[in-house]
Amino acid sequence: MGAPRSRANGTAPMIVRRIAIAARLVHDGGVNLRSAASDISANTSGVPVVGEQLSAVVKSSITTAANPFVDFGTELEALILLLAGVISLLVLAVPLVPWLSRYLPWRLRRLRRLRAAHRVARSPHISSRAAEKILAARAVYSLDYQTLLEYSPDPFGDFVQGRHDRLARAELATVGLRLRR
Repeated sequence: MGAPRSRANGTAPMIVRRIAIAARLVHDGGVNLRSAASDISANTSGVPVVGEQLSAVVKSSITTAANPFVDFGTELEALILLLAGVISLLVLAVPLVPWLSRYLPWRLRRLRRLRAAHRVARSPHISSRAAEKILAARAVYSLDYQTLLEYSPDPFGDFVQGRHDRLARAELATVGLRLRR
């Protein structure tokens, strides 16, 4: 025996589907009435004396009676499809909106940091050697020891000896940039 089906599981789509089918049936019923009017009209046109007039009256009357069914069925089906689309968007929005409200601000902050770091690190007014020295100093003063050791076995020794490339690389990595040679 399978797991019990929850009441909400599949109920709403099934209702929407059944209403759409009912709308299609109303529309098809009107189309069938129009078709019957044409058939009756064709068969009565051969009746002597009144055939042509009877044929026109029958076709006009039944077609006039069928038109509201066709129109109603078409409009109801369109409404149901629109409602199904709106319901689908709402169901999609429930998990997506909270996620986007957390992700987008984080992504925008990260992008701003990346652009700012890129502008500072790639300044045309200072040499790449001077930029490396400044980035290395920033790394030594702001990064934790574990991060520094991931880029250099002796971070302080590298800084004092003027080997700034690894430390500059560590600082740029914090914002997602790489050292350009």
